[in-house]
Amino acid sequence: MKAFILHSFFCFVAVCATAQKPIVFLEIDPKEAEIGEVITITVKSNVQGEIDIDFPSAFVHGFNVMNGMEQEIDYTTGKVISYYYLSQTGTLQKSGTFKMGPAYVKKGNKVYRSNAVSITISKENEPINSGIELTSKQLKLPAFGIIEKSKSVIYEGESVVLNAKVYAQFDASHLENYEGYYLDGAIDKHSIGNTTQIVVEEEKIKRKSYFSFVYDKKVVFPNGIGMLSINPFKLTLRRGFESFPLISSTETIEVKPLPKNAPKNFIGGVGQFTITRNLSSKPTKQGDVFTLILEIEGFGNIQNILEPKLNLPKGFILYGDPIVEEDFVYGSRGAEGKISYEYNIQVTRHGELTFPETTIAYFDPTKEKYIQISSEKNAFIISKNGKFSGIVNDSTLPSNKEKKLVSSSIPMGTSSQSKSTDFLQSTLFWFSITSPILLLFFLGLFWKKKSQNNAASELKNTQKNTQKEIHQVFKEAENALLQKNWNNYYSLIEKGLLIAVVLFLDTNEFSLLNKNEILAKLQENKLEPEKIETIESLFNRCEEARYGMGSNALAPEKILASAKEIVSAILNDSF
Repeated sequence: MKAFILHSFFCFVAVCATAQKPIVFLEIDPKEAEIGEVITITVKSNVQGEIDIDFPSAFVHGFNVMNGMEQEIDYTTGKVISYYYLSQTGTLQKSGTFKMGPAYVKKGNKVYRSNAVSITISKENEPINSGIELTSKQLKLPAFGIIEKSKSVIYEGESVVLNAKVYAQFDASHLENYEGYYLDGAIDKHSIGNTTQIVVEEEKIKRKSYFSFVYDKKVVFPNGIGMLSINPFKLTLRRGFESFPLISSTETIEVKPLPKNAPKNFIGGVGQFTITRNLSSKPTKQGDVFTLILEIEGFGNIQNILEPKLNLPKGFILYGDPIVEEDFVYGSRGAEGKISYEYNIQVTRHGELTFPETTIAYFDPTKEKYIQISSEKNAFIISKNGKFSGIVNDSTLPSNKEKKLVSSSIPMGTSSQSKSTDFLQSTLFWFSITSPILLLFFLGLFWKKKSQNNAASELKNTQKNTQKEIHQVFKEAENALLQKNWNNYYSLIEKGLLIAVVLFLDTNEFSLLNKNEILAKLQENKLEPEKIETIESLFNRCEEARYGMGSNALAPEKILASAKEIVSAILNDSF
């Protein structure tokens, strides 16, 4: 009985020691955004249960929802904590400050509450449509389009925000056959904001009412300097059975070169940045290896910056290339986030050593000048390590001249010369020469065959995985159909078609192609005309349904069935 009581007592103590206090917290990224910009709300808890979040009425739910479990180490106690999370995307369509949360986790009869977070939603940072004046000719048309730009003059490397804007004297039912604007030489462009939802507003211009909407908003990093043209977009507005095709006006952007005499430590950054440096541990004795992490954070063209140069003094040796991690998103200020560089460094000297600060320079387009910033420096007191051999000094090795003198100091007699000549003419000599060559030849054939087999196997696996991905996309489309989530449903059908076409053409360049260019690629690869027409028809019907502004008389089930049929036909796979 005594043993039983002691055993129960220790079990109770163990449970109390390992029990964790319930934790629920809510995060928002970013905490400052623009109208229509995608935000992510994440709830984490060490309690597994049903999660519910209080959203403001202006919040529009997105289609990207993730949930799962992750584990973190509490370095103060050394314990591993399991967190269950739910991540939800969405947008806010009004400007102002909104309260997001709290979130609630319900488990059994208990409910645990999280914190609440405020988010600030503003209009565009820069007024769009700068320098664009509507002409009397445009205002007389039933519908017309313009290309709005955040800036008319930028510096090389600076970003500019562009979007298509349409004005109409009638309330359109939907749009179709959209061909986007493009900038000559623009090699880096990214969609921002909500790209699938059209919000129609009523505007008055010279006492006349127009229906207007913004579409295809992108942040673009032009390539080159000088006057660059933005080629027009095209689309067709529909009002019932009537169609109104339109072509927008063209625009130009002046790209100025960066000022001369850039500092030597200029990393190519154009925007605003900060730099920080941290050590994983502090070295204490000669031969210790420590990890230095350098972080550059800010906004601008951070995706294109160069790796900073470490000011590496004597007594420190760098091992290998750094591990680079990127964490940024694209928005109205360009690419915003951070890039970290992780270096492994060894201390080879002892005494009082200083690792100097790391200094970089970037160009600030608002101040129109180069800015230099530095990290902190680090001081070490390194003890001598008698077991550390250090690095071999090249001066201690014999030179080629010394090696030649050593080898020539040994006399060679006539007998030795004759023996050497006999050996050169012997079968043993030629066998010893040819055997390694033949061995290397056969090894080369073996490895070549093996690499070809590996490449073929890898290609086969890639194709198989891509086909699985298409199956999964169409399965998600079926679920969206059951839930009548029409926007997501048609987006998934388009995604499945695009993945199938990429697999058929064995390419991955579609991120920069529009619909007409994709169809042209299919014609170049001699796909049957009737199949190309089917693919084009499916793209058009999905586009009409997604951007129909409430008008949709299509049969959704038939579109999915037709998409599966054409994908099966071009890939010889059943769906």
